[in-house]
Amino acid sequence: MAMASPADAVPTLNIEIRPREAGAFEPLERQLPMRASQAAAPAGLPRAGPGRRWLIYSLGSESAAELTRIQAYFKRIQAERKGRGGGSLDIGIAQEGLAIDDPRLARTAWQSWLQTSTASGFFELWSGTLGELKEQARAHQAKAATP
Repeated sequence: MAMASPADAVPTLNIEIRPREAGAFEPLERQLPMRASQAAAPAGLPRAGPGRRWLIYSLGSESAAELTRIQAYFKRIQAERKGRGGGSLDIGIAQEGLAIDDPRLARTAWQSWLQTSTASGFFELWSGTLGELKEQARAHQAKAATP
């Protein structure tokens, strides 16, 4: 059985910046929509195996501009807070909408890679099965719904 993501499914690049001490600076939480690319897999990714393919996504111009603003905010916080504690930076990709809900595909391998620049290549964000991906998404949604 072939797996195809829903046509309107879009992953988001999720960024959270939180202070170690409440009130030290304004926390930030953003979900930047990504767009599908029809291009071949970029250099640095291995060729997809038989019956497999890469789903390639990138930031559109609005998301890229917002990422630039987030980077400037992060650098400003670092400069202002130098030597006075820190915080946390979480970066992830929400991609559960890309994986269809079909129990027959639950054991299908799924890997997520991120490239921040051509020079730095790719690094693996997550690896597991579609079933594990969907379970993590359900757990995250349950946690987010809890006050």
